[in-house]
Amino acid sequence: MTGSSIRWVLAVFGTLVGLGAVAAVVTAVVLVLATGGDSEGDADAAPGERWLTALVDPNAPYLPILANAEFAAGPNRVSFTVTDQRGLSVGDLLVSVTLFDLRSLTPEQSPVAVTTVAAEFIDYAGVTPVPGAHTHAEGSSVSDGAHFVGVGVYVAQIELPAAGLWGLEFLIDDGAGDVQEVLFRLEARAESAAPNLGDAAIGLRTPTLADTPIERLTSDGAPEPGLYQWSLDEALARPRPLLLIFSTPGYCHSRTCGPSLEVVKAVWREHVRSVDALHIEVFANPDEPEDLREAAAFDAWSLPSEPWIFVIDGAGRIFSRYEGTITAAELQRDVAAVLEAEGS
Repeated sequence: MTGSSIRWVLAVFGTLVGLGAVAAVVTAVVLVLATGGDSEGDADAAPGERWLTALVDPNAPYLPILANAEFAAGPNRVSFTVTDQRGLSVGDLLVSVTLFDLRSLTPEQSPVAVTTVAAEFIDYAGVTPVPGAHTHAEGSSVSDGAHFVGVGVYVAQIELPAAGLWGLEFLIDDGAGDVQEVLFRLEARAESAAPNLGDAAIGLRTPTLADTPIERLTSDGAPEPGLYQWSLDEALARPRPLLLIFSTPGYCHSRTCGPSLEVVKAVWREHVRSVDALHIEVFANPDEPEDLREAAAFDAWSLPSEPWIFVIDGAGRIFSRYEGTITAAELQRDVAAVLEAEGS
């Protein structure tokens, strides 16, 4: 950007607490592109060097923070918050995301831009319950490591063509004349730890209302009994699409579990004659907040975070999946598509 002052910020996001080796290692290089001033010598840098080196600037106006626990080859729904200098999340920004191929990155060569998409903001203001006080039977867990979304999250659909090193360029426009560029480097896995599109859903016995009190089945303060009538293996054996959500509304540090569960409830109620729905609580004992243990189904699905939402077709295969957040429009679209594919 000719005639602009370019300031660099480096932030490193390593393995999230409790996620272990499944979490992606992500580094973020933040460029603040402010109008006027001198280029401070950055204009002379080699084309690819901006993806490799950075200086720290504590005065960057905005910093995106990725909410994803992992990235893998194939479709990825990138979700992130944007915080200001006070550490507060901001929801009224225009953000675009460009994917760059960094697999052969050198300082002398600019990486190739693969695609650019506009990010959509999902507003969670007013519907994000504060997680209840709790402890975990085995120390930290994925709910401890989840990032608090504040007023909401931005999402962008990105297809990663292969495993390896990729770059995400975020352009953040606050409408006041400044555009901030943020560069994330991420290492994509060859395969997702969580079940992916086309995979057979993992069936196992889970508790139901027939054998367990509802307060033992969910931390939801206003539970929908219809989401606890089937065991997971029973639901998958039925020749109907299934909306499946793993979440812990009462203890969700990110505060996305409650809103996402409400979306699943609402969409299921509209399609109750043709679609089943099941909520699996992340914890096996949600009524014991002083000693929470993760549920067997949550472990069996190898989920690196929570919440996760899956749309499963009548044959028991994963039609779509969402990590962390979902909107009613997205879930309605997927339900319509899976029903059409099955001729319902």
